[in-house]
Amino acid sequence: MRSIIYNKYGGPEVLEVADVEKPEPDANSILVRVKASSVNPVDYKVRRGDMKIMSGKKFPKDAGSDFAGVIEKAGEAVAGYKKGDEVYGFLNPMKGGTYSDYLIADPANVSLKPERFSFEQAASMPIAALTALQALNYLGNVNEGTTVLINGATGGVGSFAVQLAKTLGAEVTGICSENNMKLCKDLGADEVFNYAEEELNKSGRKFDVFFDAAAKSTFSKSKKFINSRGIYITTIPGIGVIINRIFNFLPFKKKSKFIMVKSSGIDLAILTGFAMTDTMEPVIAKSFKLEDVADAQELAESGKFRGKIVIKID
Repeated sequence: MRSIIYNKYGGPEVLEVADVEKPEPDANSILVRVKASSVNPVDYKVRRGDMKIMSGKKFPKDAGSDFAGVIEKAGEAVAGYKKGDEVYGFLNPMKGGTYSDYLIADPANVSLKPERFSFEQAASMPIAALTALQALNYLGNVNEGTTVLINGATGGVGSFAVQLAKTLGAEVTGICSENNMKLCKDLGADEVFNYAEEELNKSGRKFDVFFDAAAKSTFSKSKKFINSRGIYITTIPGIGVIINRIFNFLPFKKKSKFIMVKSSGIDLAILTGFAMTDTMEPVIAKSFKLEDVADAQELAESGKFRGKIVIKID
């Protein structure tokens, strides 16, 4: 079978198509024939060696973390899934393995694919949409009437965050580039600010939750946008977030947290439910073939896209 691997850390050019042995599931796992994957920032950061303290120095390495596909075989002890089921989920990004014709997955970390979504749409969701859901729902306690500011509102995580925050009942304000302001509105944002302008600074607005989906701000810069009981949530923790976490026990203090996404079949099922009620629509920037995955990651690193970049495998 085909699988994208790399034998050293580096740029997109280190990615190559290899012919490897088809895996076999054990009693507690499932074999998935992969139909599509996508690109997340963690994928190219691992490939570059930015996270080698966690990914290690042993090569070759597999690439990719998100996937959507069809169960080819279920282990004898697997309950709830069977051959032919269409599923989606993500693998440990430090190990990769989804830019491949087949993969082995833990059934506890997958969910049935939303029926109305293509495999490409479903593959765009796992890491990005789970990050948004877990940040807003569990860390931000977003619910009816919560005011939410989302930075990077049309990116991979941000585009899902806008839609999920609205679904949870929040009043949503987005920050994005001028070219993406219409898209942000279309996703459901009640108000949109151009990050290159100063209107938000001049407005004096304060929010219950500032979700820095793009991790382009810092806690110190963002405190002025959250109220006295507000919270700043980021996808990449800076020193300010870490220091603030130490003193989070203090009352009436503005809080900061960072989201470390967890693979969860339960949370994926929640996303599937939202998707089936038309409250979520993935934004696909561009689709690439498996053999063109280097081009896909190069585009992802450029940041010159909106939504998610997907890999069509089958």
